[in-house]
Amino acid sequence: MSRVGLTFSPPSFGHSTTISILLFVFAATSLAPAQEQVLYRFQGGTDGYYPTGTLLKDEAGNLYGVTAEGGTPGRCQRVGCGTVFELMPPAVAGDPWTETVLYRFKGDSDGGAPGAGLVADAQGNLYGTTAGGGEHNQGTVSELQRPASPGGAWTHLVLYSFAGVPSGNGDGDGSLPSGVVFDVAGNLYGTTDQGGFCITSDGITNCFGTVFRLAPPSQSGAPWTETVLHRFGPAGLSDPHGGVILDSQGNLYGTTYVGGIPPDYIGGVFKLSPPTGGEADWTERTLFAFSMTDGGAPNGSLIFDGAGNLYGTTLIGGTSGYGTAFELNPPASRSGAGTETVLHNFLTNGDGNSPLANLTFDKQGNLYGTDWWGGEFGEYNAGTVFQLTPPSSPGGEWTETTLHNFGRGDDGSEPTGGLIFGLDGLLYGTASQGGGPKTNHCILDGYAWTCGIVFAVKP
Repeated sequence: MSRVGLTFSPPSFGHSTTISILLFVFAATSLAPAQEQVLYRFQGGTDGYYPTGTLLKDEAGNLYGVTAEGGTPGRCQRVGCGTVFELMPPAVAGDPWTETVLYRFKGDSDGGAPGAGLVADAQGNLYGTTAGGGEHNQGTVSELQRPASPGGAWTHLVLYSFAGVPSGNGDGDGSLPSGVVFDVAGNLYGTTDQGGFCITSDGITNCFGTVFRLAPPSQSGAPWTETVLHRFGPAGLSDPHGGVILDSQGNLYGTTYVGGIPPDYIGGVFKLSPPTGGEADWTERTLFAFSMTDGGAPNGSLIFDGAGNLYGTTLIGGTSGYGTAFELNPPASRSGAGTETVLHNFLTNGDGNSPLANLTFDKQGNLYGTDWWGGEFGEYNAGTVFQLTPPSSPGGEWTETTLHNFGRGDDGSEPTGGLIFGLDGLLYGTASQGGGPKTNHCILDGYAWTCGIVFAVKP
């Protein structure tokens, strides 16, 4: 049951009748460097709002993503429980993109508040997580099965509902899952920010998160099998916010938001290795713990380069305390630590800051990402799209270029997901806010807000 060679590539809740879609787009051929085009402006209500996570594309150039809120009110009352959506490119450049809501979460046993990007199998079925809902309201892993004929309804299946900490004492399966990733055998791997091992002190319970595997059934329709590979604890790293990635040997790599070096405990990078030589358990090892000067509180997942080095971002830390982009070289020995290099310190003088998501490479070795806040319109916490260019000679400094400053008006703001390259060579992503005036169709913390966008930027 193989799910490799995917035709897809990667990388918190409206009411409804008929979707009213307003689309704004510019011809890709007319883009000057660093010019942004807005592909879709979410309207709230049935089409969802607050898009999060990194987009997914298929071989036809269609884009797939999630909104954390909007869709069907369900248990989420007026705001809606989130959606999965598809954006289809126009047949003629300059015509509107077409948005279709593939699924609206109800917030009960089907899950609610999807926040991470999607992955796909070879048949084009979509897989993702929800932070809420499920049988125990601790989140889910679900599948959206592609219809047999174009235009048909997608079928939603809950593969696993997290229970949290059933006994309250260290043997929980986790809660608040992040995104998932496939291995070559069709297993899904992911992390949970909470649940797993917990400690209660003075009436306050702290849980530290997990890494899990979901194994597909041998017969179609049977339950998937969940296995907790690692429970983080009070010592070492804990609270993974991003998902994991795999190397060719089946090792898992990820980041944690907290834990590590006292007194700051601001997270690090871990490696989780499968059992070998008669071992029964997976082995977790801290590759690097941040110390604020070199970054802190990484929120997104990692990426590899061709040599096996890891790259990522941190939300805080660095020269100004506003986050970093970093490279981590693998340790020379099994028990050693990795060597970290800060590629860029995000600043406050017009530079973007506080990156939340993963980076992405182009074929020339340039890195691209988004900043949640900062930029030219930093007082509005608008964010940026940036490029990091490697030095011409080893040991030199990387060069940061801002490709787009959000916050000019209706071009979006506060991107929380990473970027992907489209078939046309443009960078595609989402901005969780902006795109139009504040509206009661998009409620955030009880107030009318803006609904978010899907955008493209030419590197």
